[in-house]
Parts: sequence; C-alpha cells; structure tokens
Amino acid sequence: MTNTNDFRRYSYNNDTAYMINSFSANRGSQAPKVRPEEDTSANLKVRKNARVKSASQVKVEQRQAFNSVVKIAAVAILCLAMVGILLNSMAVKNELTREISQQQVAIANAKSENISLRSELDAMVSISMIDEYAVEKLGMRKVRSNQIQYMDVGQYKADRAKALASASSKTAAQKGNIG
Repeated sequence: MTNTNDFRRYSYNNDTAYMINSFSANRGSQAPKVRPEEDTSANLKVRKNARVKSASQVKVEQRQAFNSVVKIAAVAILCLAMVGILLNSMAVKNELTREISQQQVAIANAKSENISLRSELDAMVSISMIDEYAVEKLGMRKVRSNQIQYMDVGQYKADRAKALASASSKTAAQKGNIG
C-alpha cells in the first residue's frame, strides 16, 4: 500500500531529472510541523490601582504578610517535627519488635532444651538405677529387717522432760548454795 504523497510512486519513469524535480521535502506521510501561535497578551495581566496606598497602609500590609509567613513557617516546622517524631517512634517500635522476637526465640529454645533435659533425666532416674549406683559406686547395702529399730516418741518426750526437770533442779540447788 502506498501513500499518495510518497515520491517513490513516480520512480517508474527513467528520467532522473523528473524524479529529482518531483521530490519535495514537504511531501511525506508524517504530520506537518506547525507551531501554534501563542497569545502573550492573554497571559499577562496588569492590575492598575485606583488609588495609591499610604506608607502606614503599606507597613500594616507588610506586618500582616510577615505574620502570615511566620504562621506558615511555624506550622511547617510543627509538621516536620511531627513527621520526625513519627519516624523515630516507628524506628523504636521496629527495634523493640526485633528484641521481642529474639527473646521469644530464646524462650522457645530454652523450653526445647528443658524438655530435652527432662526426658534425659527421666531416662536416667529409676529405682533400679539408684539401687545399682548405691550398691556399686557408693558401697552401700540394703537394710535388713533386724537392723530397723522403732522408737516410741511419746516415751522419748516423757524421758526427755524428766531429764530436763532434774537438770534444772540441780542447777537451782547449786545456785542456792552459791548465793
């Protein structure tokens, strides 16, 4: 498919001069380059004062403008401070979250180690192992029934009370003899 503005359509003629004369740089398939004219007078706006302001009015307006600039600057500084505080609090929160996760990992590891040690201890401690250790390592022997002696605690307390009473009467008699 050929464009009607394509200069190649004239190439069927062997006359080179005709081909050169028929070529035009303005003819082509691209869009023409047209610059829109700008209306500069529409963009410029001139304001004319109907009356001239006095020096005191100018100073009042300057003071009001300065006060508004100070207010804007104060609000901007306040906003920046709040953003800074927010970023700092987020950083602290992230650090604390990281420390909490580390402590949770440490707790999980300690619980796992505790379970392991308890199971190892349960495997090591049994009555037969304790008996074996006492007999073989410590040289102990099992108690026989004729080696067991039973004491009557009531009789022991009564004998002990008599012994204390007689000892206290002897010390009192000795104090009476001395004094």
